[in-house]
Amino acid sequence: MAEGVPRAGSALPAASLSSLPLAALNVRVRRRLSLFLNVRAPVAADWTVLAEAMDFEYLEIQQLEKYADPTSRLLDDWQRRPGASVGRLLELLAKLGRDDVLMELGPSIEEDCQKYILKQQQEASEKPLQVDSIDSSITRINDMAGITIRDDPLGAVGWWWWSLTNTCKARNVISRLSLHSASLQVPIRSD
Repeated sequence: MAEGVPRAGSALPAASLSSLPLAALNVRVRRRLSLFLNVRAPVAADWTVLAEAMDFEYLEIQQLEKYADPTSRLLDDWQRRPGASVGRLLELLAKLGRDDVLMELGPSIEEDCQKYILKQQQEASEKPLQVDSIDSSITRINDMAGITIRDDPLGAVGWWWWSLTNTCKARNVISRLSLHSASLQVPIRSD
């Protein structure tokens, strides 16, 4: 897994890993990553070297040292920055020579990424169909071309006037009933 590319036979192409946010990694992988990187070792790159590779400044790294699990906090802070992705994390670990981490956590990282992709696909399939843009309310369907004023026996003006008067009458009746604390009982039609 050197160079941040998945193993041979992996289901995830490198391009998809580079586009996946760091949020795809679950707590289990993050904890195991912390076990590898929280230990200060003079021969292997730890979380501070990774933080420098992620372009954290000296004072930011000093702040992260105050936490019991600085690697976890580092990942949380880094995922809010632009360019943070699973693929980029794998590239940085390979660049720092942490092949041990890549070999040990590679399958778990790929599993988390696959779960994340499946969850995103499932959520996308459950979303209602939406129109991407909102424009005027004028219909652009040619079916309306066949409807004319003659289709309504009273004409368009007659229909408009009839609906307006009925609406006013209904509001008038409702307001009168509410003054007397009465209710309107409408019998059910049996057609």
